[in-house]
Amino acid sequence: MIIGFETTIVVYLGLIGCFRLIWGVSPRAALAFSVAGGTILIGIVNQLLLAYLIGQVGLILLLHVLSRRFPARAITISWFAFLGLVPFNLQFWFGSDTAFASLRENLQGGPDPMLIWTAGATFFVLKSFIGLREARLEGKLHLLPLLAGLTFVPSFPAGPIFGSQPFRPERIDTVLSVRKLGIAIMKLGWGGAAFYVFAPMLRKATEATPETALGTVADAYIKLAALFFDFSGYSLMAIAFAAMMGVTLPENFNRPYLATNIQEFWQRWHMSLSSAIGTYLFKPFVRMTGRPQRGIFLAFVAVGLWHEFSLGYLLWGIGHGAALSFAMKPPQVWLRATSILPTPARKMLGWFLTMTWVAALSYGAGGFFGAT
Repeated sequence: MIIGFETTIVVYLGLIGCFRLIWGVSPRAALAFSVAGGTILIGIVNQLLLAYLIGQVGLILLLHVLSRRFPARAITISWFAFLGLVPFNLQFWFGSDTAFASLRENLQGGPDPMLIWTAGATFFVLKSFIGLREARLEGKLHLLPLLAGLTFVPSFPAGPIFGSQPFRPERIDTVLSVRKLGIAIMKLGWGGAAFYVFAPMLRKATEATPETALGTVADAYIKLAALFFDFSGYSLMAIAFAAMMGVTLPENFNRPYLATNIQEFWQRWHMSLSSAIGTYLFKPFVRMTGRPQRGIFLAFVAVGLWHEFSLGYLLWGIGHGAALSFAMKPPQVWLRATSILPTPARKMLGWFLTMTWVAALSYGAGGFFGAT
């Protein structure tokens, strides 16, 4: 979370209680309350970040107006939403401090303010783009639900990724069942343990790895595990808090360490991002060109640069794109070589190669605080 676990629990359970009370009177007023509460929390953490988010919302509104004025160019216009990635990339290049006026130290921990700025900005831009594309398809910008999703603090820095749909009044549960509430509480507990206990414990373990070749390999594997607990725990807490509001967010992780190939890995890891890649990059490219291997490669190069416009993330995108392209149509020599192995051995080899490749790319792109 942006703020510490205890503070998060107290603040968000209070906000959720107020949201549910207001919902019984007026769903739109409840959504407006959620927007106001999230905006205030973001402003407390980092005022510069709040100004940036306001600017991005203004850009989306402008692009929506232009899309309605020039419907034939609406798809092209929507891609200008990614101009919002420029500010934090400029910060990287020029090294200016974006964490000023942060009260994070008084809110009992939470991630590095730079992570809030970089990861939060990229996810905010992508979610605003999805909301804009939804508006094009439906002929209407669902502004209040979109803002409620964009300012939903538990999902802010790391997802899950969604547009306006989860926060539309007709999709929010009017009554919470005991079963759903119980599942949400369990998810909150596991997510909190993963994010606040297991991930820090693994990050601390990397401090003890020796500065040798073997130590570097161990460091890469441990950091990938830390990233998993951090990222999946964060997503799970966001999903749990949303469920308590009656909002259903997309699941983001499905036991990715069971994946035995790179395709299966991306079907299990950060699933909301994989869905967005397929919907807005891969499938349109394949429809136009009929070249799925090239499409998946270029899609992941773009996703790498979406993370951060740097050589490390360019290589991250190239690495994942090349692996996925290879997996779509493996060379015959590879198929013949692996066909002689028993099925369990072939799966074990696939698992080892997949996890090693993912760990190496994440380590090279920036380690724990980088790849998602």
